[in-house]
Amino acid sequence: MLDEHPRTFETKSDWLRFHFGELADGAARLLAKLGLWPNTVTIIGVILAIIAGWFASQGTLVRAGVVLLVAGCFDALDGALARVSKRVTRFGAFWDSMLDRYGEGVFLAGLGYWLAESGQTLELMLVFATLVGSLLVSYARARADGIGLNIRTGFLQRPERFVVMLVTLFSGQLTIGLAVMAVLANFTVAQRMLKAFQLTRDDPI
Repeated sequence: MLDEHPRTFETKSDWLRFHFGELADGAARLLAKLGLWPNTVTIIGVILAIIAGWFASQGTLVRAGVVLLVAGCFDALDGALARVSKRVTRFGAFWDSMLDRYGEGVFLAGLGYWLAESGQTLELMLVFATLVGSLLVSYARARADGIGLNIRTGFLQRPERFVVMLVTLFSGQLTIGLAVMAVLANFTVAQRMLKAFQLTRDDPI
């Protein structure tokens, strides 16, 4: 029987989370049986992201990609584990968001170090632009929440950045991949700024 009310998705990130949700929940149930806590899984994920950053700093990009992929799996599981184990807390959400930013930042810093050492100036500038854009994408949403706005729109959110980074590392096409991330991450910031303006332009002065 066809669904009379087909699910709609506000963003591509929502689509990804929905279609991989059942798989993540199954893995999360296994982790729950092993007695792991969601915050522990978050810590494992960020440690793996840091290790991936170290591999990137040495120029071993495929190894960095493999470890980053595993880190992403843990990052996808902490929220699912919190749900299936009924351990969802406000601090857990805060903890997850903060460590995600650290993991992403340290990885990009490691990649930037190798690019600087190898004299790839253009790619290094693109890493800086990607880092700034990535942090501001998250900050724009958090700041919007602080003034009572729910802004989750954007072309290149964290799941999409993760996929683009993996493709970049495994293909070795650093210039193209980093350019895509740098441009689209900052474009996403602009999208969220525009959305905030649209939602508040009728506010009284």
